[in-house]
Amino acid sequence: MFIDELQYKVQELVDRKKTSSYYTTPDGLAVIRHFVKEVDRREGIVLMDPFMGSGVTLSSVSDLVRPSKVIGIEVNRAPCELGRRVLSSLYSDVEVICDDAFKVGWRYRADLVITNPPFVRWHLIEDRDEVLEAVVSHGYKDYITRRDPGLHILSFFLMDYILRAGGYAIAVLPASTFYTAQGSGLKRLLRRNYDVLAIVENLREPSFSDGSGFKELIVFLRKRSLPLGEALTSVYQYDGGLRKLYSVSLARLPRLMDRNWLSLFDYERAERLVKVIERGLEEGLMRYLRRDEIVRGIEMYGPEFFFIPNRTWSIVGEDEDYVVIRGPGTLRIPRRYLVKCLRRPEHYSERVVIRDPGFYVLAIGDEPQGDLRKYVEWGEREGVPALRLGDRWYQHIWRQLQTKRPYGHVFIHDKVDLTRNRVLANYSEAPLCASKNFYIIRTDNPLIAAWLNSSIMREVLEVFSKRISSSWTRLLEDDYLAIPMPSRRLSVNLDDLEAAERAVRGYLGIS
Repeated sequence: MFIDELQYKVQELVDRKKTSSYYTTPDGLAVIRHFVKEVDRREGIVLMDPFMGSGVTLSSVSDLVRPSKVIGIEVNRAPCELGRRVLSSLYSDVEVICDDAFKVGWRYRADLVITNPPFVRWHLIEDRDEVLEAVVSHGYKDYITRRDPGLHILSFFLMDYILRAGGYAIAVLPASTFYTAQGSGLKRLLRRNYDVLAIVENLREPSFSDGSGFKELIVFLRKRSLPLGEALTSVYQYDGGLRKLYSVSLARLPRLMDRNWLSLFDYERAERLVKVIERGLEEGLMRYLRRDEIVRGIEMYGPEFFFIPNRTWSIVGEDEDYVVIRGPGTLRIPRRYLVKCLRRPEHYSERVVIRDPGFYVLAIGDEPQGDLRKYVEWGEREGVPALRLGDRWYQHIWRQLQTKRPYGHVFIHDKVDLTRNRVLANYSEAPLCASKNFYIIRTDNPLIAAWLNSSIMREVLEVFSKRISSSWTRLLEDDYLAIPMPSRRLSVNLDDLEAAERAVRGYLGIS
């Protein structure tokens, strides 16, 4: 394997974040070399990396292939020129283009693509509209699921365009590609046109890229000549050597596993959970929520204004018509403008049942008068973020309450720390609203709250959720639509989590 240390050092000469110049590590190259050896034709082929950096991926396999031509594209001049020199010393016919791959890459075709495409935040891309238009104009519109698709997603579509039918690709991709809405179109393209021969995670560190802290996977792909058949996918972990875990059929993955391919690395546990859930569905004990049964809570520009009490104002008295608050002064706020509402999950982390959320949200639908006017004027002096919404900024919560109707009985915490959080979801017999820190289930069923706090749901979160740090994890609204909930309404003692656990297990027939 040929690598010059300058091929890594040259990264220091470029804006690494702007162009995602994080080159493949020796760990990643070891995995790539393993799969190159499995390519059935390695002589007389066109080898290409459309995002070559300094040519690390291409130079690392020079002893394994005898290509008729090698092509590399790189937008940064210094690594591009270095890559040209290195590759020209290793291969006989080399074409290196120092330009933007999305402008020049569409004219090329290759039999083997090895690449670590850029993972750049969408808002940091100066010519993002032009890049998106280039990809759409080459036939990928139906696979782009968001207006901010991510450069790594668009890079894959360019790679697909370049790769000939029957050809192979080895790509380093962010793990988020395989569990976010951004990547759903890419996964659809993979299922339609590719055999996903292998997928690899790194146990030594999250990434396969030098200087990147993001979790990444390596995928080994074969582009089908005909949309027929399907090869099994080998699932590997790398810990200094490749260790094969299983072979799985991506076409036959249960819905929940297909949403998050990271579950493939804990396949046996995931399969066991899926069987429990599927049995519940078959027996009519579980069902999928309808989309109108779950809603995200209120988006709030200025919680220290819209929530009462807050850091400045405390509640000192209440009667049938008014709530009295004290801060820089004492004000009487008419109760008709106040709606009981959950604020943050940490306020409700000790018990499941909420009898009083402890907060009101301010919902002003008309022109404020009297003490309410004074409170609004205080907010203006404080520079409430909602001021940017215009003259009627103070109506911003009221409008959401009218349109979203964010009221319900079960409140799922948006983010959870499974090592520390005892309560994952709350329940209220009376309908309440909640902030955006919760997903709100409108259906009144205490058993759903028990299920969401059960040990089974904790396992579901461990295996299928989107890990956002070493301990914090989350699911999104669409994920909860893909996780069945109890279909029958049962009364459960939610004040006792052990009793609630027994109720869930008894309901599902689990000993």
